[in-house]
Amino acid sequence: MTGRTGQVMLMLAGLIAWAVQFTLIYGATSTLCGREWTGTTMLGMGNVQAIILATTILAFVVTTIALAWSLRTHAQIGNQTSTADRFMGHTGALINGFSLLVILWQGVPAFILPACA
Repeated sequence: MTGRTGQVMLMLAGLIAWAVQFTLIYGATSTLCGREWTGTTMLGMGNVQAIILATTILAFVVTTIALAWSLRTHAQIGNQTSTADRFMGHTGALINGFSLLVILWQGVPAFILPACA
């Protein structure tokens, strides 16, 4: 990515994916549980778990791509680049790696706890 805007977007891609996942998980869960629509199934599991699984996989894939891109950018950064570029490369790899853990942390409880408990 070129330019500061691209660097910032790459650096924050994992957090953005996590925020979208968080919003979709809780929005879908509260809507489905509030309307008592949890009796149906999708993909062989309850609809709440299916939505959580789908959003978790999508967010995980997006963040994995961003992490791979950040690591590639981080590997290409040399001593010739500015301190800001090195900082953004390091920080992007750390944020996207941390975001992978947070995305899993957010998605796993759906398969441990009941949907509308």
